[in-house]
Amino acid sequence: MVTRMMKFFETLFKVNRSMIRTILLALVFFFATGPSYAADTRYVTDEFEVTMRSGTSTSNSIVRMLRSGEAVTVLEEDPAANYSLVETASGKQGYVLTRFLMPIPAARQRLADLEARFEQQKTRLDQQSSEITELKQSLDQEKSDNSALTTTLRASERELSEVRTAAQDTLSILDQNKRLQTVVDQLRQEKTGLTETVAELTDSTRLDWFLRGGAVSLIAFVIGILVTRIRWKKQDSWGSY
Repeated sequence: MVTRMMKFFETLFKVNRSMIRTILLALVFFFATGPSYAADTRYVTDEFEVTMRSGTSTSNSIVRMLRSGEAVTVLEEDPAANYSLVETASGKQGYVLTRFLMPIPAARQRLADLEARFEQQKTRLDQQSSEITELKQSLDQEKSDNSALTTTLRASERELSEVRTAAQDTLSILDQNKRLQTVVDQLRQEKTGLTETVAELTDSTRLDWFLRGGAVSLIAFVIGILVTRIRWKKQDSWGSY
């Protein structure tokens, strides 16, 4: 039976014997119900090729082989012959059995796309993880810088408070200096007045001493004259005896 089916497929599709054998073995495996297959589960591969012919019959020549999952553009369909005229991405045209055309990509292609998307998402996740790590490091550095700035700010506030206290003390000292300067100016004025008074008193004392000296001299002079006259009178009176 298997030999007859192989001859039938060779006549129908005109493909190589190894491909037909693979397909037949897969079909036998699929429909077999013997106990020897119950414990060994396998899956049919989707790695196969479809013939694209120059016409809508197996008697037409093969233009090229289309791999599973290859995208083609359907130009027209022939429901009677179950063939569709398609065009490949390279611009090659030919007829393919309509049942071999699917509206969605093959599972293998979709799996490959999913794997590619998975790798992209994984790469993006790794990048985001790296960015998150960098952001954490940056946040830790900013926290450290913020702590240092807080310490500096507190020190600056203490210094500012000390400066304000010193400034208040300085203003108080300046105010005291102004009051002392006023007192000094007043004392200087009083000293100037006292100096002038002392000078006046000194001049008055000198004048008094000068007048007193003159009076004493005058009195001494008068006394000398009187004494001289008295002596003269006595001599005259003695001479008359």
